[in-house]
Amino acid sequence: MTITRNQLRNAVINAEKLGNNRDASTIRDMAKNLKKWGSLTSRQVDFAKVLMERNSNEKVKAAEGVQDAHRLGWENSEYREWIVFLARFFSKSQQTAYIHHIQNRRVAANAILLAHLGGTAPQWRHCERLLTSKLAERLRKIYDHPPIYSLGELVAIRASEFSHWEMQQGSHLAMGFITEIEPSPVDTVGTYNKTKGGTKTYKVMFQAGGERTLRENQIKLVSRKNHNKE
Repeated sequence: MTITRNQLRNAVINAEKLGNNRDASTIRDMAKNLKKWGSLTSRQVDFAKVLMERNSNEKVKAAEGVQDAHRLGWENSEYREWIVFLARFFSKSQQTAYIHHIQNRRVAANAILLAHLGGTAPQWRHCERLLTSKLAERLRKIYDHPPIYSLGELVAIRASEFSHWEMQQGSHLAMGFITEIEPSPVDTVGTYNKTKGGTKTYKVMFQAGGERTLRENQIKLVSRKNHNKE
């Protein structure tokens, strides 16, 4: 099979449309070699065939069809809000345990948020990058469950959040009232617990003074009855 520069140029255009930037760069180099030397080696020809197939007109057409369906789906608030929730997590999170996984998706997350801010549908390939994340299932459970605490409820930080020294100082006895629910996006993924909840956030004003934003699984409800007895 003879490969022409026109075929390679077309494959570059297709690769860019599909977001396959590495393929586009490789094919572009092949086109330069073909212009310079007049032909490609047999191994280059075989590799070019693979890249051209991966970035064919048919693949572009199929991708455009998916993008059109995604654009229509974006008008559905339930679909849109779930993807924006994911994007906010991957854009902001610095969770050490998954930092490389998160950082590898940050460009896609920021692209989604930028498009959303501009009132347009983001690229499907960016959304797919987040939806197929290994963290998506656990984040979905956090997203689906409503906050387990209400405004004005009296809470304390769980003892597990304190060091032994802090426990000796009585830090775990501090109590406060919830003043805001979900003041910031979820930035930590964890296994949802029916008792402790998930990682949605609350703003708590402590009686001793000072306000803190805490995750749902970091706090617990204080019984007003028992508190009044004290």
